[in-house]
Amino acid sequence: MAFLIWTSAASAAGDNVGPDQEQLSVSGRVPYLCQIGGASTTREAFDMGVLVDVSTGYLKRNMTAPDRIIDDTWCNAPSQIEIRAVELAPQNATAQLREGFAGAVHFTAAASGWSETPASFRTDGASEQSSSIQTAPQPRVTSITISLTDFRMRDGASLRPVASRSYLGAVIVTLRPTP
Repeated sequence: MAFLIWTSAASAAGDNVGPDQEQLSVSGRVPYLCQIGGASTTREAFDMGVLVDVSTGYLKRNMTAPDRIIDDTWCNAPSQIEIRAVELAPQNATAQLREGFAGAVHFTAAASGWSETPASFRTDGASEQSSSIQTAPQPRVTSITISLTDFRMRDGASLRPVASRSYLGAVIVTLRPTP
């Protein structure tokens, strides 16, 4: 009986009968992200082959390396690209350096395609180089081209690299969001 009385009271109010509405917000977030290269990118080494002119022992003149392209690189925010490099150094070389010889081959590494100005780094330059960091003001998806140029001996062309079966160096590319 109480139920019938309550129903009757609700019906008597009459004006407040109808739909009710509540708005609920939906929220989420997307963190700042950068990725260098997708699954299709090949991460091949720069194989320079024989570094010297075998008739003179001096570093080859006008030595070039084919560019490496890192596809499907992206940042979802403004970002910075940074390139660093480590000179080519002999591995397991046993000969003691004598006058006229050197133990490292230097080069310039550059990353282009990400920012308006390519980021570049000289292996015989200062450890902090302003040209090694460049900014991209907008989110982007693009390819980055890595190039190596200007192979040289630190103290000039009159030095010969010391013999080694393997000279190893490195190029390090970093992308970071700059929110």
